[in-house]
Parts: sequence; C-alpha cells; structure tokens
Amino acid sequence: MNASIRPGTIRSQLLAALIVVVLLAASVATAAMVVVVRAERDFRDLAETRIPAVALAGELAEVTGELAALAVRVVAEPGQSNAAIADAADAAEGIAAVLSAPEHAGVRRNAVLAAETALRAALISFAATSAALTDLAAAEARADSELRWTHGDVQDQAQALLQDLSFNMEAQLSVLVADADPGRRAGAEALLGMDRPLRDRLQRLATEAATLVALLLQARSAETPDALDLVVRLGDDTLDAIALARLNLTPRADVSLFLARLDDLLALAQGPDSIFAQARARLALRAAAVADLTRAQEALAAMQGELTAIGRAERVGAQKAADTAARTMFNGALLLTAVTVLAVIMTAVVLFFFVHGRILRRIEGLSASLRRIAGGELSSPAAVSGRDEIAAMGRAVEVFRTATAELHATHLRLSAEVAERQRAVERLEQTQRDLVQAGKMAALGQMSAAISHEINQPLAAMRHRLHQLSRAHPEAGPSIARIEAMVMRITATIGHLRRIARRADHTLSRVVLSQPLDAALALLEHRLRAEGVGVEIDDSTGALAVWGNDILLEQVLMNVLGNALDAIAETGRGGGTIRLESSGDDPVTLRIIDNGIGLGGRSAADLVDPFHTTKEPGKGLGLGLSIAFNVMQDMGGHLEIGQHAEGGAEVTLRLNRWQAGRAQNYG
Repeated sequence: MNASIRPGTIRSQLLAALIVVVLLAASVATAAMVVVVRAERDFRDLAETRIPAVALAGELAEVTGELAALAVRVVAEPGQSNAAIADAADAAEGIAAVLSAPEHAGVRRNAVLAAETALRAALISFAATSAALTDLAAAEARADSELRWTHGDVQDQAQALLQDLSFNMEAQLSVLVADADPGRRAGAEALLGMDRPLRDRLQRLATEAATLVALLLQARSAETPDALDLVVRLGDDTLDAIALARLNLTPRADVSLFLARLDDLLALAQGPDSIFAQARARLALRAAAVADLTRAQEALAAMQGELTAIGRAERVGAQKAADTAARTMFNGALLLTAVTVLAVIMTAVVLFFFVHGRILRRIEGLSASLRRIAGGELSSPAAVSGRDEIAAMGRAVEVFRTATAELHATHLRLSAEVAERQRAVERLEQTQRDLVQAGKMAALGQMSAAISHEINQPLAAMRHRLHQLSRAHPEAGPSIARIEAMVMRITATIGHLRRIARRADHTLSRVVLSQPLDAALALLEHRLRAEGVGVEIDDSTGALAVWGNDILLEQVLMNVLGNALDAIAETGRGGGTIRLESSGDDPVTLRIIDNGIGLGGRSAADLVDPFHTTKEPGKGLGLGLSIAFNVMQDMGGHLEIGQHAEGGAEVTLRLNRWQAGRAQNYG
C-alpha cells in the first residue's frame, strides 16, 4: 500500500467514499443503457416501416397544395398564366414520380395516377388557350394604341374644320350686315348657304366618330357575349350613321384629309381583325380556359381526396407504432428514475454520515476556534481528538491560540506603557505652552504698563483742556462731551491693559447686552455706512442680561466687529453682512458671523496669540483678539473662533447669565 494512503486518514476515507459513489453511478449508467437500447429498437422499427409512408403523404400533400395555389394564380391572372401552367405541369409530374418510387410500392396509387393524368391533360389544354389569350392580348394592345392615335387625329381635324367654317360664316354674316353692295351681299349669301350644311354634317361626323370610339372601348370591357352583341349592334348603327352623313360632301382638300383619317377609324371597327372581332374571340377563349380550369380543379379534388385517405391510413399506423414506443420509453424511464433515486439516496447517506460527520463538522469546530481567536477570545481550547489530518490541524490551532494569548498579554503591557509615556509627553508639551503664554502675557503686561504711563499724561492734559474749552464755549458742549467720552474710553482701555498685567480683582455686575452692543455699533457707524456693511441682530439678543463689565464687553465687541469689517473689506467686492445670533440659557452664547474671507487656513490658537496679525504692516499690532480672549476669560466667559459653514468667520462669545443675589469676581 502507498505510504501516503494510511488507514484512518482523511484521504483513505475519501477514497472509500469515492469508490461507493462510482459503483452507484455505474448502476445508473447500466440502467440508462438498457432503456436507450430498447427505445432505439422501437424507433428503428418505426422509422423503417411507418415514417416513409407518413413522409409520402406529406410530400403528396405539399405538391397538391402547390397545385391548388397555382390553379388560384391561373384564375386570378389569366393573361400571365404561362409560367403558372408550366409550374402546375411540373408539379403533376412530381406526383407521378413520388408514387413510382420503389419504397412506396405498397401504397395504393392507381386512382392518384389517373387523377394526375386528367389534371395534366386539362393543364396542357389550358396552356394552349392561355397562349392564344396572350397573343390576343398583344393584338388588342396594338389595336388600342392605334385607336387612341386615330381618334385623336379625327377629332383634331374635325375641330380645325369646324373652326375654319365658323370663321368663314362669321365673315359672310358681317358682309351681309355691314356691306350695302348687292353683288357682294349675294356672293356672301351663296357662300353662307354652302358652309352651313357642310359644318353641320362635319359636326355630326365628329360626334358619331366619338360614339364609335366609346363603343369600341365598351366592347373591350364586355364580360358576356350578350353584352358584346348589344355593343356590336350599336356599333353597326353608328357605322350606318357615319356612312349616311358623309354622302355628297363638298370636295375640298381638308375635308378629304378628314375623311381619310375617318376611314382609318372605321377599319378598326370592321372586318375580321376589328376590335369587335377581337372582343368576341377573347370571350370565346376565356370560356374555353374556364372549362379547362374546371376539369383541372375536378382532377385536383379527386387527387386530394385520394391523398387524404392515404395520409389518414398511414397516420393511424404511425400513431399506433409511436404509442407502443412511447409506452416502452415510459416504462424504461420509470425504471431509470427508480434506480437514480436509489443511487441519490445512497450517495446522500454516504456523504452525510462520512463527509458531514467526519470532516465538515470537525472543520466547522476548527473554524469557530479560529474566529474566537480572531475576536480576542483566547480562553477556549481547540478540539484535538483523533489521529487524522484534521486532528493535526486542531493541535496546530491550539499551539497558535497559546502563542497568541501570550503575545496579546505582552501587547497589552506594552500598550499601557506607551500610553503612559504619551500622556507624560502631552503634559510636558502643555506645560511648555503655558510657560510660553505666561511669558507672552508678562511681556504684554510690562509693555501695557509702559504705554499706559506714557499715554495717561497726555490724556489728563486733554481732559483739562476740554474742561476749559467747554466753559469758554458752552455752545460746543455736545461735541466736547463726545470727545471726553472717547478720552474716557481710551483711559478705560489703558486701565484694562493694566488689569491684564496686574490680574487685579474686580466685581462683575449686571450688563444688558444691548448697552455695550449699541455703544460699539455707534463708534463703528461711520465705517459701516462708508463700507456698505449691514448688521442683522435677532430680537432676543438685546434683552439678555449677563455677568460682566460693560466697558470691557464693549471693547471685546469693538475688536470682534472691527475684525469682521476688515475681513469683509479684504474680499474686495464691496458691501457685506454681519449677523448677531444668541442662544442658550446659562451660559449665554452670542455668535458673530460675517461673510468675509474667513480664517484663511489659520488656526484659532494662532489668531489669539499676542502680536500675531494677518493685516498689512501698519494696519494692526495683533493685540485685539488676544486682549478680547483674555478679557472674556477674566469675566468667567470664553471666546472661540472658527470657520463658518457658508463662508466667512464665526466668533462665539459665552458669558454667564445674570442672576439676582449672585456676585462674581474676575481677575
């Protein structure tokens, strides 16, 4: 035995199952062969004895159908039946050839051959008649052409003569009316007496000639001898009227020419070759053709009757033989079906108890174990029973599970260490950022203190001068008051810079958003109007009350709205919109949205850094958003900057809602 096929292995078990399946298939093939041999024997008998007779009936029926179609064609087109008659004769000869074949010796054929002989004789006679009809049709066509030309010449010459005579008669009448000379009047009267009878007779001849042509054409369409006889009698009467009207006509050259063309027309209506004679011959030939066709149809009907009897007898015999063969095949098919069903059942039993029980179910267990390992469940061991290949696979899976569990534990330990180191690095980076921000704010505080000291002295002098100016010029009081308010605003801003540096404590108070918002918009009114920028504020924004400082909140709004105006101006399109929307209960959220250039790819953290600016040199120090950010932090709020979904920037301010009895400090 081959070393690769050991007892108890999957390969040896599959080989045994394959041998069983092959034996079952051989049993089914043997049964099928028996059924096929029996069916072949029955059908061979049917093909050798019955099918030729049925084929004969089919061939004869096909040829008979062709004969019937040809007979209809001959009747429908009697003037073009030569080809159809030749085809019919060939079909009749085909019937005789089929019946004379040796394989059809047992078929009765005497009556069919007699009918075929009668049909062929009738068709030959009809062929001669049809040929005569064809020749006659050609002669009639020539006569019709000559009739059209002759009739046209007669009518044209008659019309010309009548017009000439009418003109002469009008001339003679004008002489009789207008000329007083007796001699000329007598000559005109004599000529008038000669032309009037001649014109009347010529007009009658032209009318009778037209009548004769109409009768000749009517003779062409006559379908019965009686109708033709009536037309001929009318034609004879017309010929007599023409002969009477042409007696003793005035001998003139033009009249002689007219009478010559009239004689040509009369020749077409008289004699053995006249149109009347052609019509009579046509009716006689058509009657003979109808008689020939009648005999042909009678012979064809007899032939069809005999062929129907032959076909019926052969079909009955063939049907019986086919029924016998069908029953034999049905019984064989039942036997083959039973053997096949038995083989299928036995194959299913082998596959179920061996393939499913010994192979598929164990492989499914290994697949489930692998899925559990892939899903991280490493506690369930794999099944390793048996000594075959699948058992070896199970042991390999168990080794893989154990190694995976150890590797997973190592991975968890390393992941925890990496995560801890990552958190330490993040804390270090955050500390560094806080130190940098603290350094920036310390530098900003020192600069603020120095700048505040340098600006406060000029501001104090300005307030003193403004006070003296208001006393000297009371009428300028409102303008001076606005200037003093601006100076106070500058002073307050400097104080805010000092507070940023000192982180001094201040108590917050109730601030209605409409107050700092209206003040900021009033300061920016001139710029809003000059740049064509509209401001949209929802109804609920102005009535909200928050914890804060009105001056500092006004400064924040001034910075944010000023940046929005700068962003809209950088688009270069002229005009724009700034929307203010509020939402939330506590804290209150105020969103300021513009349709300017947006953040331009910069991060919000960069924009709130001191001295970071995106404007051209000389147009900004980069302190506005940084101060606003720190002011919001001091008031217990928050400032966020982001890109709006529809374009532009969106600044979000969050402030605590004011509540009675609650005090807050900032700094």
